[in-house]
Amino acid sequence: MQRSRTAALAAGLTMLLGGFSTCWEAAWAFPPAPQAAATAQEQLPFGGLLASEEFSKTFGAHQFTPFGDSKFSFSISIPSGWESHLSEVDPSQLAHDSEGSVPIAEFAPGGADDVGINVQYIRAAAETPLAKVINDYIKGNNGTLVTRQHLDSQGRSLEDALMKSTADDLGSLLTRVTVLRRGPIVFIYTGWCVEEKYEKYKRLFGAALESFIPASN
Repeated sequence: MQRSRTAALAAGLTMLLGGFSTCWEAAWAFPPAPQAAATAQEQLPFGGLLASEEFSKTFGAHQFTPFGDSKFSFSISIPSGWESHLSEVDPSQLAHDSEGSVPIAEFAPGGADDVGINVQYIRAAAETPLAKVINDYIKGNNGTLVTRQHLDSQGRSLEDALMKSTADDLGSLLTRVTVLRRGPIVFIYTGWCVEEKYEKYKRLFGAALESFIPASN
């Protein structure tokens, strides 16, 4: 179930990375929902979570080198008892990684099919703003923007958003979508669950996000 959901998300994102003007981008971008700025920090918690007593003793660090290629290497901390594995990827996805996102790794509690953390990537030109990657992800997955924020942490610049969408088998979903760049590679971190469980998991998603560190170029 988790793998099929990642594949669906990856297939849904089709990027148009050609040139565009600042005015065009401003007109096209998703505007925040009313009062989004006031609710962003509440809905997208970040900062000091991983080191808190709530998570410090229950999270474990993991290191991955997807595709055997160091430029995709990353580390992340996830809760003890969660399962993790590298995603199955068709070679054609790698060959067209500037056209759609490619799944890298998946994390979920054992036996669960209504909550998970995924890591994906897309190759994007240096002039492509991270905000556009977020916007394209939301549009490509038939989602709506709930709230968004920009984060600067440990030398990292991140664009962060909460997306609402619908799955045929699970109903309404809330997905935290965060993107950050390492050279031509834009990593896409998502923490998702059924809408009624988001309050339970939103701080966990934030703690895992704090730990997510792609390898430097």
